[in-house]
Amino acid sequence: MATIYYEPTGCNCDNKTSYDKAQINSACTQALNLAKEKKTLGRDKYPHAYNDYEKFQFDHAQKPYLEFPILESGSYTDNESPGADRVVIGSISTDYSSAIFCAVLTHDGSTKNGFTECKDDTVNQDGKGTYEKKENGRGREPGQGRTLLERIDL
Repeated sequence: MATIYYEPTGCNCDNKTSYDKAQINSACTQALNLAKEKKTLGRDKYPHAYNDYEKFQFDHAQKPYLEFPILESGSYTDNESPGADRVVIGSISTDYSSAIFCAVLTHDGSTKNGFTECKDDTVNQDGKGTYEKKENGRGREPGQGRTLLERIDL
């Protein structure tokens, strides 16, 4: 079972789409499990490296980052469009058992296929959208002694 640190209770993407904790956890966990198996899905081969061209501040996590679609309808498969929204995780453990949530990002409202951050109640409280803080704290802290990936080859 994968552990995702700093996971929010939900998020709002530019007041268009909202995701709850279960949907965020599902997308993050699916990305980790596929990476562990060295498998990808779809034409764009998700999960894949997120290069952070927008220069977001993921101060609580380190590269490499993985990007993976998040859908209102559930888990992403080969047979559908990835939509506009993505989860990003980083500080991935070498055994793929844990990672740190970085953000939910959306192409909606951005230019040139870029991303904007969705607002959540943990690490992205200044993102776009109206998500209100639901609980105090940033979530469980990463365990001591986690060995992290330096690169991902999928």
